[in-house]
Amino acid sequence: IQNLRNRNIFELSGGEKQKIAFASVYAMNPEIYLLDEPSSNLDMTSIQELAGHLRLIKAQGKTVLIAEHRLYYLMDIADRIVYLDNGRITNIFTPEELRRLPQDMRERMGLRAVDLQEVLPLTCQPASGKEMLKLCDVALHYKERSILHNINISATKGEVIGVVGHNGAGKTTFSRAICGLHKDCEGQFLWEGKPMDRKARLKRSYMVMQDVNYELFADSVEAECSFGIRNPDQTLINATLEELGLAPYRERHPNTLSGGQKQRVAVAVSMICGKDLLVFDEPTSGLDFDSMTQVAGLIRRLSNMGKVIFIVTHDFEFVCRTCSRVLHFD
Repeated sequence: IQNLRNRNIFELSGGEKQKIAFASVYAMNPEIYLLDEPSSNLDMTSIQELAGHLRLIKAQGKTVLIAEHRLYYLMDIADRIVYLDNGRITNIFTPEELRRLPQDMRERMGLRAVDLQEVLPLTCQPASGKEMLKLCDVALHYKERSILHNINISATKGEVIGVVGHNGAGKTTFSRAICGLHKDCEGQFLWEGKPMDRKARLKRSYMVMQDVNYELFADSVEAECSFGIRNPDQTLINATLEELGLAPYRERHPNTLSGGQKQRVAVAVSMICGKDLLVFDEPTSGLDFDSMTQVAGLIRRLSNMGKVIFIVTHDFEFVCRTCSRVLHFD
């Protein structure tokens, strides 16, 4: 992390902050490391670096406990994989034993892929709908620093576009600019051929942030789903809560939910709010296989409704299940 030395921590990407958190613990040289979803906001390269750090501390004789949904990078590091179900340990596997389980059985257990080589994109039709969004020569700046420039893209009705690239490449800044949340922009944003200023983009779009704690305001999950929405459709709210497995938590305060459940609440609001342009920033960080497939199903439904959707993600499995094409930023 030498390249981050003089940077302000609050201006770093989620993945860069994750690296600093690991480094600060490593500097204290503990005997036992506890890592809670350490790969959730990391790009592919950073996950490989994390795996290298884990091998290093393992070779130093440290004890390492990792709570994690992404399994592929741990398969040649972990000695034992403890499977929890409803608050109990129901099985303990070696990596070889877990690999030998049939894929459909692993999926029924809610487990992610053990080998990314086996994950293939679903075949999807190339976008052929009406052009809705167009960006012409867009450049983004932050504190007089150029973040991205020469962005020229268009998106059609119902298209799901993945936004990928290493940590700090400008993906979140790009998604905030599309939604009118980032002010320092040049170039044109058009909707159905007509220019959209920042206020118009704010009105037309909804963003699920990387840290969903910033956008949960109500005192129950059900109230959150209609918060700030005029004339909310109660039938739609009920159906969305059922579809995302949130119905049992409808009376619960959002802050008492797990990270993955909070993520699904924010995704549910995107379904209910009726906006045309939806941006999801890391919507599957902290989600198990079941929750990831539920969110993927919801994205496909939003696509069928004609929404224009951008997904900022490092989750290869999720990209394969949802996106019609991918923008790579560097």
